[in-house]
Amino acid sequence: MNFVNRLYNSFVLNSKSNAFCIDDTFYTYEELLNYIVRIRKIINRNIESNERIIGLVTNNDIETYAAIFSLWIEGKAYIPINPFTPKARNIDILKSTDVVSVLDSSKTPIRLASFNIIKTLSSYSSHDDAPFDAVPYRGNNIAYVLFTSGSTGAPKGVPICFKNLDTLIAELDIDEAYKLKPSDRCLQMYELTFDASLTALLPSLLVGACSYTVPSNAIKYFYIIKLLHRYELTVMKMVPSIINYLRPYFSEIKAPSVRYSIFGGEKLYEDVVQEWIKCVPNSKVLNHYGPTEFTVCSGYYAYKFNKKNRSHNGVLSIGKPFKNVDYIIVDEENRELKDNQEGELCLSGNQLTQGYWNNNKLNEQAFFLHKTASGITKKFYKTGDICFRDKDGYYLYVGRKDFQLKIGGYRVELGEIEYHIKSHSSAKFKNLVVMGVKSQNNTIELVLVIESSQFDIDDLFSFLKENLVDYMIPRRTVFIDSFPYTKNGKLDRKEIRKMIR
Repeated sequence: MNFVNRLYNSFVLNSKSNAFCIDDTFYTYEELLNYIVRIRKIINRNIESNERIIGLVTNNDIETYAAIFSLWIEGKAYIPINPFTPKARNIDILKSTDVVSVLDSSKTPIRLASFNIIKTLSSYSSHDDAPFDAVPYRGNNIAYVLFTSGSTGAPKGVPICFKNLDTLIAELDIDEAYKLKPSDRCLQMYELTFDASLTALLPSLLVGACSYTVPSNAIKYFYIIKLLHRYELTVMKMVPSIINYLRPYFSEIKAPSVRYSIFGGEKLYEDVVQEWIKCVPNSKVLNHYGPTEFTVCSGYYAYKFNKKNRSHNGVLSIGKPFKNVDYIIVDEENRELKDNQEGELCLSGNQLTQGYWNNNKLNEQAFFLHKTASGITKKFYKTGDICFRDKDGYYLYVGRKDFQLKIGGYRVELGEIEYHIKSHSSAKFKNLVVMGVKSQNNTIELVLVIESSQFDIDDLFSFLKENLVDYMIPRRTVFIDSFPYTKNGKLDRKEIRKMIR
């Protein structure tokens, strides 16, 4: 059974249970179904049957979530549009995919000239007279298109089809490390423009659990603490950067209710996990890994309590791939490397996107055919992540390909420098990054950026001189009161670069 039908069956089976808690208001699965029925009627009245991709303004309300499922039931895809993103960028995204119609639950609908803006905010009616009647399921139909930042400045469109999502859910189903129950209370902290929102939502909804959302305008880590204490959350999926903001409050957080702490989207440092598990003593900790192009998640590492864990430069392993996913490490000529050799991690499997939206040049760069050890030729995606596989088959994260620098002819891993800085007592609990910046004489200069008020760094640099070669020591230090983050909660390195020039 495909996941759209499975979702509907769960909604019916768990009709009297809570599906969402949004701004401290609970909505049952029956109420969610009522909204879905009404929005399907709106779609059928206002959107042509041949319109396959629909814009969706991503508000934190029940109408927006119901609209996603309504579009899927109709066999249509959504493009999430953040109302706080610059208008010009949203228009460019919608035009690039030939979108005509945009669903919007805002009290004052978004203004996007030349698009058919369809309001979904109104009272709902009972679904009793409107049984589930999905458009015939077609696995190759697109389910959503997400736009990620591109190196040229133009966003990259990543279409994910229904069979990609089906495969992801099947992989999560067969894995024993992550099994939710109808009684679970699950955090949903992500913007809907971030694909991690789907692995926060879908496992919860498929078993009849309740999802607790975080408003877009909230201070996320404060709101998460509130939800955790007020509702005794049992499942928390977060970006690692959130944990750094929770860190000063660890002594106040006692959450024995938490069964799963799941991280993903950024590198996860082992030391912060060691502190976090004291707050959630009954929780499993999973480090999910996977790019947008591979439908959210391709594998994970399960943290081992009171045992030695696998890490590199203080960064926890990304583990092993799902059962039906292939990982390989390749050099710059796409030749497969042996264990313990660093190279670019590449992925293959049925979760892989068919390619970037209308971007043949980028597709040629990012995808390639490779004959695997079994003799089968498969399509692989180049993640841009530098990793290596150890002798036991675990994958260790080294850094981004574009974070590797050549200084004086030597290859420098920024993650290694950050690891040594974080290990010093003066910087141990600070958020920091090391960046390569062009100097006035056109050479690369290493800059240490610390999220903090200014403090004495003499001891820190004496320590670095004892542990790093000269060309790996930052030549400049910049203190910033507050680091900028993207809407997805990831560190915004582009904005930091602008701040330190």
